[in-house]
Amino acid sequence: MTESGVINLYKPPGITSHKAVKEVQKILKAKKAGHTGTLDPFAEGVLLVCINQATRISEYLTGFDKEYLVTAQLGLQTDTFDITGKVIKETDPGGIKEDDLKAVLENFRGEIEQIPPLFSAIKKNGIPLYKYARKGITVELKPRLVNIYEIELVKFNLPYAIIRVSCSKGTYIRSLIHDIGRELLVGATVKELKRIAIGKFHIKEADTIESIKAGQYHLYSLNESLSHLPFLLLNNNQLRLAVNGTGFAIDKMGEPGDIIRLLDRNGNFIGIGRIAGNNFLKIQKIIKDNKKT
Repeated sequence: MTESGVINLYKPPGITSHKAVKEVQKILKAKKAGHTGTLDPFAEGVLLVCINQATRISEYLTGFDKEYLVTAQLGLQTDTFDITGKVIKETDPGGIKEDDLKAVLENFRGEIEQIPPLFSAIKKNGIPLYKYARKGITVELKPRLVNIYEIELVKFNLPYAIIRVSCSKGTYIRSLIHDIGRELLVGATVKELKRIAIGKFHIKEADTIESIKAGQYHLYSLNESLSHLPFLLLNNNQLRLAVNGTGFAIDKMGEPGDIIRLLDRNGNFIGIGRIAGNNFLKIQKIIKDNKKT
């Protein structure tokens, strides 16, 4: 059976994230596989695929910041906020100048409120929003806070604009472009979308489905994948307690709620702990990492 680990996969446009994951699982003959955050079928770019035991750490890989390169089509509004949707309205964007767009982009820098698109996988009463949207059912959505760390205009050639966005998790680029178009008073929709990076995982190092078929790919160990988390080297007594799911007191190394990587004295990944009150470490998961760093 294939070792456990995480693959930085380049998902091509035209297929769902689920299908891409299943293709990788089939190629590697993996028992289990999953991803840490979907990409729309028309989009391309970085998709983190967790193989076998790595599916148990996927929840700790979802909070990464993300970077996108998006091509916006100005003057066009669709019901999905992207080029695949039904056209709602068309407006001549000829009066929009490059400086106009740059000025509007600055309004979206920093912490902003954003309403997710109706055609999305977010659930309302346990049902994905896109199922309501397909039936024409109107659902009231509350805005949520996201953070746009960087936003810059890369290329301007009406009616298109290529924009680079660095943002927090939970940011919908389709909603961002829709809101930018609204401020420009001409509307806008996403024509092309590429996810350049998820945390430290960059598209430049991403493996393709073809390279995986050829056996040429990098499988990040669980320890490598979680290197953004602080770690604790366990002594023999702590290791004995941990593998039995028993917590123990530790020297102060963080705040209550912080997630800690647990390593044995040789630096091998053992599992995950969470700091509780009074510097007590609770054991969250004990996982055998059969791919060593």
